[in-house]
Amino acid sequence: MIGIIVKTEAEVEDLDQEWIPEAFELSALNKAFEDAIGYIPSKEEFCHDKGDALIYFTIDDLNEPRAITINCTLSGVQAEIIKTIASRLDAKVYDSETCGFVDINNV
Repeated sequence: MIGIIVKTEAEVEDLDQEWIPEAFELSALNKAFEDAIGYIPSKEEFCHDKGDALIYFTIDDLNEPRAITINCTLSGVQAEIIKTIASRLDAKVYDSETCGFVDINNV
């Protein structure tokens, strides 16, 4: 799956073309990653490859992060990591394959 973690209350069909995601607080972003993968990212693009988890992350801007792009299989350990990050950030996960938000509680 290629997806994007963003902060929004709206559903996909309610977002207009000029919508910009709300910025994540940097301290909350750091805490979310530390809780989920055990460390704070130091680069905008990195690969988390540990044990059974292989996830490619791209944080759009470490100074004012608004979106986190993910590339992984949304199952097993990867799903738990994504679920932890999204829930800590009070965010949603958009799946580019289904063109909708994923219910992370049912992954």
